Amino acid sequence: MQRRFSTLPPWIPNSPDYWNQVYLDEPKPGWDLGAPSPLLAEVLALAPPLAPGARVAVPGCGFGHDAAELARLGFEAWGIDFAPLALEGARARYGEAVTWSAEDWFTGELPAFDAVFDHTCFVAMEPARRGAYLDATRDRLRPGGLWLGAFFHDTQGREGPPFAIPREELRALVAPRLDILSLADALQSHPRRLGREFLVVARKAGG
Repeated sequence: MQRRFSTLPPWIPNSPDYWNQVYLDEPKPGWDLGAPSPLLAEVLALAPPLAPGARVAVPGCGFGHDAAELARLGFEAWGIDFAPLALEGARARYGEAVTWSAEDWFTGELPAFDAVFDHTCFVAMEPARRGAYLDATRDRLRPGGLWLGAFFHDTQGREGPPFAIPREELRALVAPRLDILSLADALQSHPRRLGREFLVVARKAGG
C-alpha cells in the first residue's frame, strides 16, 4: 500500500500525526508481528540480569507486544508512545498489565528506569535527532541502568523510516554517553529483517 504521507518532509516522523496516519493507513503495520519481537529475549540473554520487578521502558511501543512480554516476565513495564492510536491498540490488546504513557520521550515527565528496550524508536526517528535521543535515554536511566537495543545496519536502499545505521556509527554515538557491554549480530528477527540487524547492551555509569 502506498502511504499517503510518503512525500512529506523527513521531519514528519518526529510527530504524533505522522504515526497516527501510519496506523490509519495500515491497521497492522508491516513491522508488527502480533507478538513480542524474538530480539527481546535475545538481548535480555546478552545483558546482565535485571532484578525482579525492575522498571523497564519501551519507547515507541506501538501496540505494546514487547512491553506486555516484559510485564509477563515480572518487570514493571512501561509502554511509551506519543501516537494515540498506538496506545489505543496496546490497551485493547493488553489492558492495564503495562503502564501506558503518551509522554514524549524527549520532553515528557517520566520516572527513572532500570532498563530501556529499544527496537522501533531509534530507527524510526530522523537521524539528526539520534544524539539528543541518546542524551534523553541516558538521563532517564538510573545509575547502572541498561539500554537494550536492536538496530538495522542495512535497509536495502529503502528510504526511512526505518533508518539504517552502521554499527560503528552507533558505537561512536553511544560510547560518550553509555558504557557498551555488548555489540553483536542479531540471530533472530522479523523474517524481512533477518541478517540485517544487530544488538547493543549498554550501561549508564554508576550504581
